[in-house]
Amino acid sequence: ELYMECANLLRAESAAAVNNFGSHAPTMAIVSAKGGVTDKLIQVVKASLEDMDAAKELLRTIADEQMEVVRKISSPEQSAIVEKLIQADQADILNVVRACSLMRFIPAATMELVTGYGEVWSAMTMHAYLLREGVVAQWLDARDVLVVEQTGGDGLGDKGSSNVMGVDPLWPETASRLVEWFKQPKMQELTAVDCSDAAPIVIVTGFVATTLAGTPTTLKRSGSDYSATIFARLMGASKITMWKNVNGVYTADPRRVPEAFPIESLKYDEAIELAYFGAQVLHPSAMRPCIENRIPIYVRNIFNPSHPGTVIQGRACSLGDSKQRWSEEAASARKDNRKAVCPVILGEGESPIRGVTSVDNVALLNIEGTGTSSVPDLTSRLFGTLERAGVQVVMVTQASSDSSICLAVSEGD
Repeated sequence: ELYMECANLLRAESAAAVNNFGSHAPTMAIVSAKGGVTDKLIQVVKASLEDMDAAKELLRTIADEQMEVVRKISSPEQSAIVEKLIQADQADILNVVRACSLMRFIPAATMELVTGYGEVWSAMTMHAYLLREGVVAQWLDARDVLVVEQTGGDGLGDKGSSNVMGVDPLWPETASRLVEWFKQPKMQELTAVDCSDAAPIVIVTGFVATTLAGTPTTLKRSGSDYSATIFARLMGASKITMWKNVNGVYTADPRRVPEAFPIESLKYDEAIELAYFGAQVLHPSAMRPCIENRIPIYVRNIFNPSHPGTVIQGRACSLGDSKQRWSEEAASARKDNRKAVCPVILGEGESPIRGVTSVDNVALLNIEGTGTSSVPDLTSRLFGTLERAGVQVVMVTQASSDSSICLAVSEGD
């Protein structure tokens, strides 16, 4: 089972710190839902509009599959506890989707509430396995501590999309709640562990959060990476390891370009650009919490843990710095009567081109006309209209003559 494999990797990573620091490393792990569960929970909500019995049956199947995993990898005592919690969640979900059935309508908040249970069940499952193995561990429902502000549209966003985050953590409030969580009496065993022998592990639900008003919400689809970097900043982590099913960030999509290979290292800025324009290994917003605290991100393969993967750290050269370096190099070249060379120093065998990406399902919207240049507020009216319609722009180009503006938007919009 993948839960066991992931948990054992956490223990191995914690033990590896002994070689460098003389003790095991306390570890916080952010988990996603079991494969396919989020999509199935979406189907439960949608099915409730047409057939409540079908929705109930699908939910029962999802819960039973999760409980079967728990029974396989945990002790009878722990599995009984987790099964009871999952059954209670199942009843809560049915109550919520029954309201959708009566209203014949699915509020965005309902979809975010229901889909978040996949991560909750994953956290409980991994926690139960760690306890069976004798590891001092606790699990944390991020909805109890992670407070966010919705700055984008409602809803989950599109699966695999890199343009629909729209959620910002409220850092002081979240930090305060996290401190209070660790102060609970049952958490004392975490701080009492002698890390020279072993270290505690805290399992946290990815993807889910809460608003300041207490409404359960999410960090949108593909948001668990964002959860990881948020908690890394809150905990002052020394590093983050993103365990994926590939050997790091590739120079191109290996499914389309068989010759693509993992990139050894990237700057935060480079990773953001690659992610925004189609490299789906990481979400672009995931880098933001790490930049200020300079926390390195390691992207590694859970099925090939011996591979070093990709490390993301440091900032890329800014345009201002690049301009200054080129100016200095040009002046030096003129003085020495030689040809100027690129002042940006690359590593041995390192290419200046970091990767090639693509974005699927994009439509081009072109606004043109001979009179467009005489309309001073055309751009503001255009983008204002798109904002009110909830359309997110991927790219903008404008003709030098100001006779046209070309926008790239999602086909769905």
